[in-house]
Amino acid sequence: MQQPASPAPRLAPGLRNGVLFGILALGAVLALNHAELPGLGAILADLPLAVAISAAVHLPQIAFTAAAWRALLPPALRPGIGAMMALRWYRESANALLPAGAIIGQAAAARLLARRGVPGDLAGATATVDLTLEAVSQFFFTLAGVLLLVAFRDSAGLAAFAWAGLGIAVAGAVAMVMAQRRLPLALAERLLARLARRWPSIRPSAIRDFQAAILALHADGRRLVAAVLWHTASWVIGAVEIWGVLHLLGQPVTLADALVIEALAQALRNVGFLLPGALAVQEGAIIGAAALCGVPPAAALAVALVRRAREVCFSLPGLLAWQRAEMRGTAR
Repeated sequence: MQQPASPAPRLAPGLRNGVLFGILALGAVLALNHAELPGLGAILADLPLAVAISAAVHLPQIAFTAAAWRALLPPALRPGIGAMMALRWYRESANALLPAGAIIGQAAAARLLARRGVPGDLAGATATVDLTLEAVSQFFFTLAGVLLLVAFRDSAGLAAFAWAGLGIAVAGAVAMVMAQRRLPLALAERLLARLARRWPSIRPSAIRDFQAAILALHADGRRLVAAVLWHTASWVIGAVEIWGVLHLLGQPVTLADALVIEALAQALRNVGFLLPGALAVQEGAIIGAAALCGVPPAAALAVALVRRAREVCFSLPGLLAWQRAEMRGTAR
């Protein structure tokens, strides 16, 4: 029996990125706040507890986003919530530590879902539509953040920053929906036909089955609404993370301010979607969004460090678990 391929080549980029991100984030905090090292030392001393708070809040986020994806599946084909959480975990881990990880993680999670008895075209369609609905729910979440900012904060000088975040959220959601409804099927079929000459298992007609499954999901309003609500709840929980970490670091903000920071930071983070974990983009987005609510740059950067540390702590074992799941499937 042929042995499964070693996981080392596939894991190596993620492992390297995880270590590198931690070093870069810590170095940035020290470099940008060298004049405030005594105060910074107190912040760093609180980081383990802050990371624990971030992790505790993130677990329900994984559960809610998993429930959103699960809601798109027919009841008879739905895996348990634990299995869906694992798939979501793998997807997030790839997104956090691998280049173009959102695409890689989505494809891998859909493939693993298909191994659980879900037809391949339906598994791919639900993964794709789920990603789109996450973007749609982010638009509503970002809009709520902008409205709260306008209503309760005198931030006219930085209003362009807030509206840019909303514009990015809108553009992302519209682009994803339009791409799914207007796939270039003829071009895709020709490309797949060429690939099929090299890999006979590829079916050129699969792209039409895939779009048909997507359009069927688009017509099921009840499932779409359920998924959007689950995703929206997950975004709101992220604001609780910001609120808790800032309180621990001695920079108390209201929940409304925390929602503004989270909404705009997440929207602006999308600019770096091809980078592993939106490296540097995420940190800049958090600092810029926090400035709208009067949070000093040092504290905002500490929040960014906490989030990056939590992502690394979740994603390194997530990559290992994903690799084990792939190897189990290969061995069967």
